[in-house]
Amino acid sequence: MADNMIVSEKELNYIETLYLYANLEDFVTTEFSHNDHWIGEPTPDGKVITREEVDESYGVDKYNFMLGYVEDSILINSKELGESKGRRWYQLPNYRLGIMDYDKSKIANQPNVIIQYEQHYMFGLDRFLLDLELPFGGVCSDYMIKRIDITKIFKSKVDYTLNHNYISPYRNIGGYNRHDNTVYLGSRKNGNVFRMYPKTKELNDTENYKKIDLLSKYFGDIEDLYTFELELHRSYLKGTLGIETLYDLDKVYQAYSNIVGKIRIYEDTDHNKSLISRNKRERIKAFLITEFKEYERVSKKKYKPSVDYMVDRTIKTFNKYEKSLEEPLTFANKLSIADRILSGLFGDKDIILEIEESDYILENNILKDKIKLLRDNQDDELFKESNQAFAPIMLQKSEDVF
Repeated sequence: MADNMIVSEKELNYIETLYLYANLEDFVTTEFSHNDHWIGEPTPDGKVITREEVDESYGVDKYNFMLGYVEDSILINSKELGESKGRRWYQLPNYRLGIMDYDKSKIANQPNVIIQYEQHYMFGLDRFLLDLELPFGGVCSDYMIKRIDITKIFKSKVDYTLNHNYISPYRNIGGYNRHDNTVYLGSRKNGNVFRMYPKTKELNDTENYKKIDLLSKYFGDIEDLYTFELELHRSYLKGTLGIETLYDLDKVYQAYSNIVGKIRIYEDTDHNKSLISRNKRERIKAFLITEFKEYERVSKKKYKPSVDYMVDRTIKTFNKYEKSLEEPLTFANKLSIADRILSGLFGDKDIILEIEESDYILENNILKDKIKLLRDNQDDELFKESNQAFAPIMLQKSEDVF
């Protein structure tokens, strides 16, 4: 028998829950930590603080320097929520930040920052999160997915959580919570769980007026709403699916279609029970939640940023630093910073630009031929102008060429 999609008057598909991992050291460098102002300051023994001493102190106490920058630039207008599970939590308009002590995070083998996005904020984003606010800047591949819930809310006269049964890729029904009428497939312990429950009941029980207002505007009211939701954790995303960062969001959706697309919902009738007992489940007329798509796991290639990306990020970093200053940098200061960057890259080594001799001779001869042609066929004035224009790039004296 052919299966049909679940019958709904209207539906909403979006990411309701998103927790990300991040490492401060991937974003905050010594240039960000604003410690250059210590250079030249007097010490108790009558000397002055040198750049080498500032750099050394940064290496010893790098985390506190990074945290100081975050507090000054990101957490300045946040509300501190207290400490939980070794992290200090801060509330910002669109997300919460949980920051763990740098050394403790290394011992625990965990990234030192968790970002928990607010549900009302996620509701307003498109399904690919193109406008998602990334607290520390950077790109999507800098942020690891800790947990993601992909949600379908729909309005329907049929309650698929009652008097129905399920054929799914999960071994069995994980459970049924009579208190909130929630059906679970799978287990959170495995990092992959699917649940179905009456959304209207949840909204009325929790009295979440912000969410009630949002969903009322979308559906017209909150009557006959149901939620079907796939919850995926890092353990399953990374270990089973090979998905690690927000850069792979499209693969998360593929995995959703692969897992949820296999779930078949059927009425719990005697006829269907008989088909199940005779191992004829393929003959059951069932309902599908979403279209099935095969998920093909591919080995993730190591991300290698382009040179243009590196240059662009360097410029953005410098501009961000300059904006944090009370007065703009002078041209001399900018040259000094550029010189320090080059010095840091090359150290005391001499910079030698090597040119392949064969390439040089070939280009040089082509240029000579072009100039000879120009000299033979044009008047003296044009020749003199070409002489002046080409001479600086010939890497030779002009009289050697003409």
